[in-house]
Amino acid sequence: MLFTLYPIYWLADDLSGTPFELARLPFGVVEGVRIESVRERFREDAFDVWEVPAGTETIRMLKRVRYALVYRYEPEPIFIDDDVSGGGPRHLDPDRLVRSVAACLRLIRPMRQQALMMHGTIRDEDGSFDVRGFDVAPPDLIEVPEVQKLFALRNEDADALKTYAPQFLEAMSGNFWKFRMAVQFHELGHFQSLDWRARYLLWSSAIESIYTSHDRNHQGSLVASSRIKWFIGEDTSIYAPGDISDLLQNPGITVGQIIGDLYEVRNFIAHGDKLPDSYFKNILRTGLAGGVVQLEVLLEAASFIIRTSLLKILRDNLLIYFADAAPAERFFGAQKLTKSELRSAKTASAKSMYGPPGS
Repeated sequence: MLFTLYPIYWLADDLSGTPFELARLPFGVVEGVRIESVRERFREDAFDVWEVPAGTETIRMLKRVRYALVYRYEPEPIFIDDDVSGGGPRHLDPDRLVRSVAACLRLIRPMRQQALMMHGTIRDEDGSFDVRGFDVAPPDLIEVPEVQKLFALRNEDADALKTYAPQFLEAMSGNFWKFRMAVQFHELGHFQSLDWRARYLLWSSAIESIYTSHDRNHQGSLVASSRIKWFIGEDTSIYAPGDISDLLQNPGITVGQIIGDLYEVRNFIAHGDKLPDSYFKNILRTGLAGGVVQLEVLLEAASFIIRTSLLKILRDNLLIYFADAAPAERFFGAQKLTKSELRSAKTASAKSMYGPPGS
């Protein structure tokens, strides 16, 4: 039997609030994929053969893996039902399956990543894992926005993954391109920790994938920000329950309060302009390590908006509207959230407030 696994950073403990119930492991997510404790599956010398080519630090990180998404399967070809595009049966790629489940988990609970995917064989005599290959992570820990640095897997996250994963896998294998592109940009941004601009632009692109299209009447910051406020709620906090430590005060920053700055910074970067120093100096909240500047909060907000939007699409069965530009334009257009209608409404509101010229 073979295995493919994707490490999970850590499980919630007493410091995280409610500890993860270890008795729930192994925890089934979708058929064949489970959350498991894997430390006992690795022999003491499991990674020794890799130390010279991969380096001591990489091996140290691999040896620290305790929990993971694990897919066990026989080496014979495995097939699943026809995909939604009608292309007939297709081979179930283990790497793709596990990466997709990991991407779904990242929408629910993004966490640090010290090691990446591993694969190999399962020994018949004791069920231990014989690692035959692995992805090499960057030399440094794959970092996350400030608010996510202490995130660990909670009981409710595992339950949510089991709920969302089946439809998420369907979405990622079907013709739901706006949804799929947003997920891909979110994933790429997660692994861009060396330069915050790369992460910011990729996450901005994920937001654009969901909320705008190539038609001029369906693009621009006015359109995107208005649709975001309508879709996930203008008064929604950018910090979900449990995001901010009980030791800290929740700043109460809402989507409506932050969306303007989010797009302003996006435009500065996209057009090659120098970002005002205020974004690096203004303190918007307090973190465990001190003040958190406005730019870091904007990254936190971008992550929240992307993840909340994509999960809402799955939860409310809205995938059909995010297949491509046409259904998305009809979906938002039905709410009068096009550039022309938003501008008309803005003009009408100004006239109502100040009266006609010369009055």
